[in-house]
Amino acid sequence: MDARLTRFAAFAAALPALAAAAQADEVADFYKGRTVTMIVSAGAGGGYDAIGRTVSRHMQKHLPGNPSFINQNKVGAGGLVLANWMYNVAPKDGSVIGAVHRSVPTDPLLGVKGVKYDPVKFNWLGSVNNEVSVCVSWQGKGVDTVQDAMQRKLITGAQANTDIETFPIVLNNVIGTNFSVITGYPSGTAVNLAMERGEVNGRCGWSWSSVKSQHLDWVKNGTINILLQISLKKHPELPEVPLVMDFVKSDDDRKALALLFSRQVFGRPFFAPPGVPKARVAALRKAFDATMKDPAFIADIEKQKLEMNPLGGDEMQAHIAEVYQTPKHIVARAVDATKSKVALAKAKVEMLDHKGTIAEIIKGGRTLVFTLDGKKVKTKVSGSRTAITVGGKKAKRKAIRVGMSCRFVYSGAGEESKSIDCDG
Repeated sequence: MDARLTRFAAFAAALPALAAAAQADEVADFYKGRTVTMIVSAGAGGGYDAIGRTVSRHMQKHLPGNPSFINQNKVGAGGLVLANWMYNVAPKDGSVIGAVHRSVPTDPLLGVKGVKYDPVKFNWLGSVNNEVSVCVSWQGKGVDTVQDAMQRKLITGAQANTDIETFPIVLNNVIGTNFSVITGYPSGTAVNLAMERGEVNGRCGWSWSSVKSQHLDWVKNGTINILLQISLKKHPELPEVPLVMDFVKSDDDRKALALLFSRQVFGRPFFAPPGVPKARVAALRKAFDATMKDPAFIADIEKQKLEMNPLGGDEMQAHIAEVYQTPKHIVARAVDATKSKVALAKAKVEMLDHKGTIAEIIKGGRTLVFTLDGKKVKTKVSGSRTAITVGGKKAKRKAIRVGMSCRFVYSGAGEESKSIDCDG
């Protein structure tokens, strides 16, 4: 081989490395000095929000260019509001990513109304864990086991178009439970408050990881009974609690539940809009994977009593594509299982009326912390839905200041205020 051919061969061999370096530089150049927005489809105080904010805190250092991250919440319809916005409105450049309800990937397949996206076209970044959910009952209500729930009615609370609305309906239709669902609560946190107040007597479809991080004390002191596990296999921490699949009687029902509960594999999914440049998608997935292995992130997760069992973005993308190859008759059976045979009762959400002093203003007033009886309480503030007055005059949230004495009308800690009236 002459010298010219040798030089050409060496140049050709170097091309992949040069291309990779150019892509890395392009990604770093894009993210350097930029702010990435992490949007969570659930409200403050729950498992989705906690995990979303934890990933946000640690992922920024693993992304080329080391951008800063900010967090937002876009709540509604069990993640559909965020999913539709990400698909149709969000910037398609990698500057916005989301943490969304695990039902979002399968909602279109199951005929959920209001869907305006194709989940196969999203760029899935991965999931923090493979989720197991549980059904629970409040103590002293006469329903202590799943067998009791097949004999006697248990009133459960739900947020519309979420697992805690869908799962009890599915269980009624497939294994014969007798859950009576009251829907319309603004969040899972609000359902927990409703259980405490005695408005409902249980909750079905509650992530075990969230139970542990939010109310492990309820488990330990017997305040709640764990009736059933909802997933494709048992959680190792709950060996004595029966699994839903143990009660299935037909092969088609088993396959239908496998489809419905495939969302459990998705756990706590993170995604980017369609159309993001491939190099940036690859960088986001690599940064997500690196975050899952980061000792500081793992320590943060453990400190909050959250769970980790990560699923990579490539694997999740392939799994979602595979789900959409499910035979039509199994899809039809699964869809039928999600339809309630009776009209669901609507929650009458009890509004609290508290007066406290503003102690902290977060995210430009989107979240306020006020003191109430010596304790700090958070409430969310919507720029469009929360009616705000300061000194008797209509105002915007930016007019609220630390130290002001305000009256809050809201459904509970961490929930959005319906109105805020502050002294001038």
